[in-house]
Amino acid sequence: MAEPRLWLTYRSVSRALAGLTASLAFALLFVPGVVLWLFGLDIPAEAGFLARRAAMLFLGISIIAWLGQSAPPSELRRALCTGLAVMMGALALLGLIEFLRGMAGPGILLAIAVETLFCAAYLKLR
Repeated sequence: MAEPRLWLTYRSVSRALAGLTASLAFALLFVPGVVLWLFGLDIPAEAGFLARRAAMLFLGISIIAWLGQSAPPSELRRALCTGLAVMMGALALLGLIEFLRGMAGPGILLAIAVETLFCAAYLKLR
């Protein structure tokens, strides 16, 4: 009997991350107000400037995740998993701290949940 395929593979998690970060990159670049509104933040000019810069970081992460999805088990893939897990875990923790401080609205909870899932997935895949 064939073993059931798990959804938690390096390829599937990397594809999901690539899609998410590409979407965030385009949203932050072209409609940053939507993302800021979701987090309950004001939209001054400085926030738009930082959002566009963050868009380029998310775009880079998206390309790394997409192009690296077929990487065989190796030290490099382990390093990518570790770095992405740390990044996602730190984003989730920072989001929680800012929510508890009252700096971000309840919309940040969705981001925290997604970031926590990616952190756990990449830790498992290490």
